[in-house]
Amino acid sequence: MSAPYFSTFSLTTYLAVALLLGFFFGFFLERAGFSSAHKLTAQFFFKDSAVLKVMFSAIVVAMLGIAYLSFVGWLDMSQVFVPPTYIWPQLVGGLLLGAGFIIGGY
Repeated sequence: MSAPYFSTFSLTTYLAVALLLGFFFGFFLERAGFSSAHKLTAQFFFKDSAVLKVMFSAIVVAMLGIAYLSFVGWLDMSQVFVPPTYIWPQLVGGLLLGAGFIIGGY
């Protein structure tokens, strides 16, 4: 495991925090009703944009959080690896994932 904070905390601490954050992320998505097949299907038929709004908000909050942590010096951006973008595999994967969501919604 490599991370900008790797020398700060132990591996056990990283795993505990990841497990805790993952649990609460899933818990709150479930409480908001985002695991409902009807809600996901309505997203693809442009009848309900709640999922899009929440996911877009999460991306913006993460982006601002990383920028803030970098600005105050708590995160060294030179240590953060950003993999190259491959458009065609991501496009095909997104279409397959979307098709799976639609099929799962029925």
